[in-house]
Amino acid sequence: MSLLARETFEQAPHKEVFAPYRETFVPPVQAKPLTEARAGVELKVVRLGRDRADALKLRSLGLTSDRSLTIFEGSGSRARILSIGSQRVAVGVDLADTILVEEVSQ
Repeated sequence: MSLLARETFEQAPHKEVFAPYRETFVPPVQAKPLTEARAGVELKVVRLGRDRADALKLRSLGLTSDRSLTIFEGSGSRARILSIGSQRVAVGVDLADTILVEEVSQ
């Protein structure tokens, strides 16, 4: 008998994270790709990546829907350097284009 636990995507930590990948998910009207967001503005993540694999990769870098981020540097076809708290993370332009964000109202 094995005592190892099996982690599934139906467990509580994953259910809410992957909600944006359900077919019924409709992003907010004001949501836009990270590549179209302005630098220096506080942003909230609406959806991470194209699929669950992208979401897991980006979450491992510290991007989550409960932490705000700011584009520290990068525009056009250059990678985006994101400021997440005291952490800086570089995201390529192709991957940044799959991240949906919305501006946090001040």
